[in-house]
Amino acid sequence: MIGPWLRGLLMAGCLMSVCAPALAQDANDQEVSSLFPETAPPHQVLLHPHRQQRDKYLWGTFGPPGILDSALSAGFEQWTNRPEAWGQTGRGYFKRLASEYSESAINASTKYALARFHDEDPSFRPCECAGFRRRALHAIVSPFIAYSFVDGRPQFSTARIAGTVTSHAISASVWKPTPTTVGTEAAHLGTDLLSTIAVDLLREFVFHHKRDLSVASD
Repeated sequence: MIGPWLRGLLMAGCLMSVCAPALAQDANDQEVSSLFPETAPPHQVLLHPHRQQRDKYLWGTFGPPGILDSALSAGFEQWTNRPEAWGQTGRGYFKRLASEYSESAINASTKYALARFHDEDPSFRPCECAGFRRRALHAIVSPFIAYSFVDGRPQFSTARIAGTVTSHAISASVWKPTPTTVGTEAAHLGTDLLSTIAVDLLREFVFHHKRDLSVASD
């Protein structure tokens, strides 16, 4: 009999197999020389830079950001023993890690699929500002922000919210131990949000955007 966490991984794989082709670009597709259609020649105009979105989706889901996000969430859930039915053993942590990674994959698949239709890029972008506080604030609000393909400006992202809601609803109804209450889901949502912010802070200050803080600090 397939365990709950394995069913979650299988469901995540099915969702990714459905959503990933929508984000991929065929080899015969034209390259986009500009994100702004009004500045590109007519034969180069495409509404969505499919290949770039595909690469960001794969990196954010299967690369270090997705793995680190899931590991941090699973570690905090292990420390607080949520859900209690899984205990605080090594097996319990493995279940939490599998659960968090499945949620992360469902979240990313939903987020990027919807963002494509909304003409927006939901991936993290380093801040183009200077100063520790500005850059920290940028990373903190990034989980709610996407960037318009029209003018490149940041905007509130319904695709990001939909991805989070979908992943939590599926995990609660498919493989999480019952009963799942509003309180436990709220705590779980808070844990996931904090781990996402932590990863975005690492992206901003370590991986993508290294600067001399003694010069750039407020």
